[in-house]
Amino acid sequence: MVHGSARVLTVYLAGVLAGSLGTSVCDTSRQVYLVGASGGVYALLTAHIANVLLNYNHMEFGIMRLIIVLLIAGCDVGFAVYHRYATVVPSVDPAVSYAAHLAGAVAGLSLGVVVLRNFAQKLHEQLMWWVALGVYLACTLFAVLFNVLPTTEHGGYV
Repeated sequence: MVHGSARVLTVYLAGVLAGSLGTSVCDTSRQVYLVGASGGVYALLTAHIANVLLNYNHMEFGIMRLIIVLLIAGCDVGFAVYHRYATVVPSVDPAVSYAAHLAGAVAGLSLGVVVLRNFAQKLHEQLMWWVALGVYLACTLFAVLFNVLPTTEHGGYV
């Protein structure tokens, strides 16, 4: 409500886009479920971290909010790593695309800093804004070029 529907929708859609691009880069050899909504949800989750970083002085229980979001995200990342790499029984294919979750989370954190309102912007926050925008644009450009440029069967460029 504080940031408005257009800003929240922008973060969500950026997470959906990042999730699908992240899956196309990281899960090329596997068949995975991909709808796109999970990347958007993870973008909203990590955008909350960006909101706390930007507006810590203006919100109640800022540190508790940050701890809860980091705890949820940490449990989910731990589960994803365990499920993908440590399980003895092979998972049923097509698998869940954890790359979409991670890419959506990176998009939400970086674009959240750029898009969400900062109620008292300081000099170091302006630098953080440019770094976050650069991270989002660099990741998106890499993923788009990865999908557009022709590659050989073993991953090298033609």
